[in-house]
Amino acid sequence: MSFPKIPFWIQILVSLMLGLFFGIILNPESGFVSALSLKPYLPWMKLPGDIFLNLLQMIMIPLVIVSIALGVSSLRNLKDLWNLGSKTLLYFIFTTVVSVSIGISLTLVFKPGNHIQNQTISSNQSSPPTNLDAKQESIPEIIANIVPKNLVNVWSKQQMLSVVFFGMILGIFFLTSRDSGAALKAFCHSLESFCLWVVKVTMNLAPLAVLGLMSYAMVQIGFSLVTGLVSYIGTVLLGLLCVLFFYGILVFLFTRKNPLRFLNQVREIPLLGFSTSSSSSVLPYSLKVAKEKLKLKETVADFVLPLGATINMDGTALYQAVATVFLSQVYQVDLTGLDLFLLVGTVTAASIGTAATPGVGLVILASILYTFQIPIEGITILFGVDRFLDMCRTSVNLTGDLSCAFIMDHIWKETKPNEKT
Repeated sequence: MSFPKIPFWIQILVSLMLGLFFGIILNPESGFVSALSLKPYLPWMKLPGDIFLNLLQMIMIPLVIVSIALGVSSLRNLKDLWNLGSKTLLYFIFTTVVSVSIGISLTLVFKPGNHIQNQTISSNQSSPPTNLDAKQESIPEIIANIVPKNLVNVWSKQQMLSVVFFGMILGIFFLTSRDSGAALKAFCHSLESFCLWVVKVTMNLAPLAVLGLMSYAMVQIGFSLVTGLVSYIGTVLLGLLCVLFFYGILVFLFTRKNPLRFLNQVREIPLLGFSTSSSSSVLPYSLKVAKEKLKLKETVADFVLPLGATINMDGTALYQAVATVFLSQVYQVDLTGLDLFLLVGTVTAASIGTAATPGVGLVILASILYTFQIPIEGITILFGVDRFLDMCRTSVNLTGDLSCAFIMDHIWKETKPNEKT
């Protein structure tokens, strides 16, 4: 007799609830267990989570490099479709910057991370300063240091801005040197497949990791964690709604069509994205809807949607921005105006080429946290609710791809009379 497989999101939800339950029972505030008797068991409680995070960090650098390089190289048809491609790329960059800005602004206004305050987090402040002010670098020095002079040093120090830059340079090489770069590009495809395989295998450990990490977080942080997570989820969801509203405005401004009618025509796509958490998995159906329901030209749909599935991650970018500022508030790491400006650029660049696979967003978030020297352990606070938010942000990513294709279809007609199909 075979039993039906429990959906992954249910496993995570059950693990989250069990982790909260055990954390509440074991928390010294509850009075069931003393802090002294519990202390020897805390490292074992978080062991599955530590292994989980180490596996993600193990493939973080190579995945960022090859995914960005292959994402940039997907623009190989740009020579034939320069007009459409340049507008599409500018649109993706513009909407990503706006999405990141919305996320940062909402998090600064609502300050969800301030709801999680405790002695454990305060004790972290005894360690060396973690904000970028400690470096005392000028803006020209920061810009110059983005260009890596020693890849081994960049790799060991987790300098993610330099890693992103190297990935983009590699992608440009693939674009301009098709034959000479074929072998290296094939290697990057294989390396990306390996990294995604590691992510897939690591996700099998996720339920146990969530159980241990949430229990540990509740024991260490206490009941303020629940309030902080609710505020964090609310901030992300509000930001995603703002991005959808922004898409509606763009659709109306560029096409003069009713944005509500557009959203109604493509409603199946966000629902599929919500259930799969994968933009690439839904891509075949997105193409079908674009051509049959929206009546877009095949040239536009076939170019914009696959490109969007590779480099357009507005929902993911907003989530990463909110999570970064949220964790900076939790760990009391002050982000200056320059830091926030760099955060916009870092998240925008990191979201380009992010693999459209569940769980990869956590790897990219880890790289961003490293960039701003925010403790990566903060991911343990977020992972329990990450699956639900991953479903939500994937829906927004897919809606953004379709809105871009819808808009580009109108712009293409006006600016490219001699269209090549």
